[in-house]
Amino acid sequence: MQSQSRSHSGFSLLRGGPAHRLQLSLGLIGPESLNLWRRVFWCVLLTWVPLLVISAVEGLAFGNQVRLPFLHDFAAYARYLLAVPILILAEGLVEQRTADAAEHFVQSGLVPEANRKRFEAAIANCHAWRDSVVAECVVLVLAGISVFAVSRKFPFPFSTWISIVSESGHHRTLGGWWYLIVANGLAQFLLWRWVWRAVIWYRFLWLMSKLDLRLIPTHPDRTGGLGFVGDTQRMFWGIVVAISTTSAGVLANEIVHGGMALESYKFSIAAYAVIVLVIFLAPLMLFTPLLVEAKDKGLREYGTLAISHNHMFHRKWVHGENPGEDPMLGTPEISSLADLGAAYDMLAEMRSTAFDPADAIVLLLAALVPMAPLLLTIMPLDKLLELVSKLLV
Repeated sequence: MQSQSRSHSGFSLLRGGPAHRLQLSLGLIGPESLNLWRRVFWCVLLTWVPLLVISAVEGLAFGNQVRLPFLHDFAAYARYLLAVPILILAEGLVEQRTADAAEHFVQSGLVPEANRKRFEAAIANCHAWRDSVVAECVVLVLAGISVFAVSRKFPFPFSTWISIVSESGHHRTLGGWWYLIVANGLAQFLLWRWVWRAVIWYRFLWLMSKLDLRLIPTHPDRTGGLGFVGDTQRMFWGIVVAISTTSAGVLANEIVHGGMALESYKFSIAAYAVIVLVIFLAPLMLFTPLLVEAKDKGLREYGTLAISHNHMFHRKWVHGENPGEDPMLGTPEISSLADLGAAYDMLAEMRSTAFDPADAIVLLLAALVPMAPLLLTIMPLDKLLELVSKLLV
């Protein structure tokens, strides 16, 4: 994951923009390498480590001085030792797969030569969005707004390593200030930057849907040859895992330290899972009109072909005539009849969406698996393992 090869199409979702150029100048990113683990190290060194040191100096890392010391904060572990590193490591996977997908549009022949200039213009347009200084400033502003929005909010009404509660209200600790401005600010920037990258990728897909794509109705992927788009979309699972991990940490705090019940969040968790599927799969519906049109046209054309071929087959094998051979239809033998039937069955099973159930399952698991440890708050580990074993049998 350290080194990412460039696509022949030239498409790159990540290699551009002010933040990317800044990291290049600082040596955090190389010309041919995203240096993922190096950046993970520096992010942890900038977030979780200072929080540990500052809270320890203030006497709030452990012990009974506050009800929730730093080392007992599930959200801190989840956000800065898991979620933030995952947001960075996901870059390697998404960058390569989106570049490969962009190239596949041309290599597979889906984009006809007559549309090649429009394809290249689409890539240039997306790169302009990616490199936009204004867009990245908006991302930075949104991160700042997110930080400000929670600046007056505290997770609990009692004293924690983030704030000390007195008669006059909450008083943020030094660690709490570092958490708010530096650690949370960085996490919010990374998250909003991923939102912008998703917007760029969806724009690219929208531009592709406007091309005269040469879909193959009988393609084995049952999506006219667009199955690779859904496979690429599932590669955003890392982003989902990062968000889910952060949410699981917050909920763990609410349940363990705040006395809330896991059951009270069941509808919120279910709604979150549905929202994940909508955000990451709904944009692929852009190709639905093309798929529906290709399937309808294919059914008509293959229906006409089947009628002609079956007439020849019937005349030869039932009436004993010699209808001759048509190079388009092939010899009216049993094997050709079976081949035509198999092709028609494949066409009849063609989906109207550019994704399959496996893509939805991957994203759904990415949303829910990080939540699974929360079950330990209502069920002992041995009972939970026993339940899982019964489900697997």
